[in-house]
Amino acid sequence: MNRLPLWALTVSCMLILVFSGCRSITPPVSYYILNPTTAGLTLPADADGNPTQTVGINPIELPGYLNRVQMVIRTGPNQLDVSSSHRWADYPDRMVQQVLGENLNILMAGTQVYTSPWPAGFKPDVTVDVTFLDLIGTTDKKMLLSAVWTINGGDSPSSSHRTTFSETVSSMDFDDLAAAHSQALETLSRDISETLRAFLK
Repeated sequence: MNRLPLWALTVSCMLILVFSGCRSITPPVSYYILNPTTAGLTLPADADGNPTQTVGINPIELPGYLNRVQMVIRTGPNQLDVSSSHRWADYPDRMVQQVLGENLNILMAGTQVYTSPWPAGFKPDVTVDVTFLDLIGTTDKKMLLSAVWTINGGDSPSSSHRTTFSETVSSMDFDDLAAAHSQALETLSRDISETLRAFLK
């Protein structure tokens, strides 16, 4: 039976110890989601209980540095901190689209809101396109949102708008930061819903 030389056995043992140590000190990864913060809000449905108009939310556009699973914080005017141990459970553009759709479904009584892709052959009465210029927390405890959104379809010409604001975050804990993203999307959803109501009249 062939035996490993002593030096080879020693090196193998050292490599096993090194890799075992690396695994043991790797920090666990925490995952976060966005929530429709209007979930507890109920509005009266239309008289017969059936949606009378349909709204479609097209795919959301986010800057590339934000549309990643790693959570990002702005640490300065030209600097970002990308976390390897705190991550979104899905790509942010998909979660943002879903949350906007759920929020608007609640806020828009008598209107059915769909998120793209919708069923083959289905065409919403109006569609909404949203492009985010900013959706990020900062180290000075601010949540920044800047978005350009356009309503298309119906009997009215296209209507373009911009929502920009900054909200104070209670802390820079990542769970609080995720909640601040959801809260910012609720504010944007309310802006869009108010304009949609006027657009659909």
